[in-house]
Amino acid sequence: MSSSSRPIADRVRGFVQWFEGLDASEQEVLMTLVYKEKKVRDVVNSLASMGQEQRQEVFQRLGLPQDVLTRMPPPDPAAIADVEVEWEEWKAPA
Repeated sequence: MSSSSRPIADRVRGFVQWFEGLDASEQEVLMTLVYKEKKVRDVVNSLASMGQEQRQEVFQRLGLPQDVLTRMPPPDPAAIADVEVEWEEWKAPA
């Protein structure tokens, strides 16, 4: 039986047992990695749901290279929604 065919609850229990057996320093590294990956996925999902014009505005405001925007696949017209973006002015550390 492959791990993906086992019920998710069993897989989660097995993962937690494995995770708890790791050294604290390894647990910290993995938690940081997972948290950062989740944040990246959230950004990608937000960008994917934006219309082309809104993506363009976000990329311009963030100063991201135009070639990155042109390499992104066009948004699915059925999934496009205006994503609420909160702009916060960046302040350099004193």
